[in-house]
Amino acid sequence: MRRVSDLLRTPTGRRLTLVAGPWDAREVGSVVLVDEMRELATAAPGALAILSRHAMRSCDVLDALRLAGRGGLAGIVLPGPSGTTPETVELARRERVALLAGASDHSLSDTVLGLSAAVRADPGLLLRRTREAIDGLGAMEGAGEDDILRAASASVGVAYVVADLADPAANATVIRVGGRPDGYVCWEGEDPAAAIVAQVVATTLGRVRAAAREAEAARERALLALLGAKDTRTAARRARHEGVPVDGWHVAVFLRDPGGGAAPGAADPVLREARGTAAALPSGLGLRDERLHDDGHRDGRLHGEGLGDAGLGDAAELSAPPLVTRWQDGVLVLLTADERTTLVGTGVPHVPRAPRPSASGPSASWPSIAGAGVGTCQAGPDGLRRTASQARAAAARAAAGEVVRFDRLGVHALLAELSGSDSALVAARDMLAPLEHLGALSAQAVPTLKAYLDSWGSRTRAAELLSLHPNAVAHRIRRIAEALDADLSDPQTRFALQLACHVVLDHDCLPETTTTISSS
Repeated sequence: MRRVSDLLRTPTGRRLTLVAGPWDAREVGSVVLVDEMRELATAAPGALAILSRHAMRSCDVLDALRLAGRGGLAGIVLPGPSGTTPETVELARRERVALLAGASDHSLSDTVLGLSAAVRADPGLLLRRTREAIDGLGAMEGAGEDDILRAASASVGVAYVVADLADPAANATVIRVGGRPDGYVCWEGEDPAAAIVAQVVATTLGRVRAAAREAEAARERALLALLGAKDTRTAARRARHEGVPVDGWHVAVFLRDPGGGAAPGAADPVLREARGTAAALPSGLGLRDERLHDDGHRDGRLHGEGLGDAGLGDAAELSAPPLVTRWQDGVLVLLTADERTTLVGTGVPHVPRAPRPSASGPSASWPSIAGAGVGTCQAGPDGLRRTASQARAAAARAAAGEVVRFDRLGVHALLAELSGSDSALVAARDMLAPLEHLGALSAQAVPTLKAYLDSWGSRTRAAELLSLHPNAVAHRIRRIAEALDADLSDPQTRFALQLACHVVLDHDCLPETTTTISSS
């Protein structure tokens, strides 16, 4: 461990002059710059305090020596050349504090940096600082990333930060999760202890992230099991055990993914971006720029700055972080609050949210998606399943970049529920399956039948919708009726087939069109 006598032999120390006191009474553990005398009183034992001229204006040398002696400091450095008196020499000896004077042509910052580097280079101090920092990190089991970074920074005396990409101008060590790079721990300076501890910090953060992701994956598995369970009570008990907030008030947002999801083991950009957006807006999601359509329902557009006011109000915060997971043909975002409130003037129940982040805070932009749907506010495990189903059903009626609220669908809510139901889709496809054997007509059979039934059996109106001659429509309908072995004059048959056409086309076609999406 270095003492004052050792520091005086360094390039920076040679510019200092010992004025009074022993130069080897105490080991030097750190170097601090004191600009106010109260900082001298709180300096760590063993510190070498370098006083600024501002500090000396509020305290004389004798008072500074007394404060340094009470704090167990190794020494104090006065700004510029200094004289001495017998009283000063005696006090410095008695307090066992080295009194040094700095060179007038040497800046305080250069003195602090030079002496600090010399102290940090001492092998004994390096080992002690490193050991203390590592021991401190080992005692932080279960702590979060921010707490770990703060503790490590305080123990070593450098500012550790985490970055997705390493700055070439800064020191950095990689964080690994499952053997893969997952960010960097960065710091500035050439402190050897900081470099050693940074490796431990990176390893610790890797374990913290791996544990957090495993817990998140367990919650997602439990949520998916609850969504598809026949025994809701058992699935809800497992979900509670994994930390899924099943007992609150829920609103689901479903984001349709035009790409159909990433391959197993591959990166999933839509899911990753949705998680990032949900984390940036922990208070909720919503709709903006609502417009009233001719059919009576309102919708909104997804904007780059995020979703606006989708029935998620301003009265309270979410009770848990949003859950985001792959589900069926898109991404499900589940928002949960402890209370249920009602939108003023609309009577629409909603999950409340905290105030929006400021413009200088985290921004939120939703990924490029085929469309989104928002379910209604529902309570408990059964309500969680219901709002998720509603959100997916509403998303099935959303055009690209559009968000549709289930509670604004009006009479279309039934069709939306059916189009989002797997059992209804299977039944509808089975009902229309014979049309696949019509050869060249098979691709246009379902849109033709839908247009005919939606037109109350009017060949003329159906021909206008399909841009065909009425005789062509009549020919197609005759072949379709024969293939289905159906009596289109029977009201119940017409209703069942019309419903089946809507369910199939809502699922397999672009919203508000009769153009089937190619599977190629």
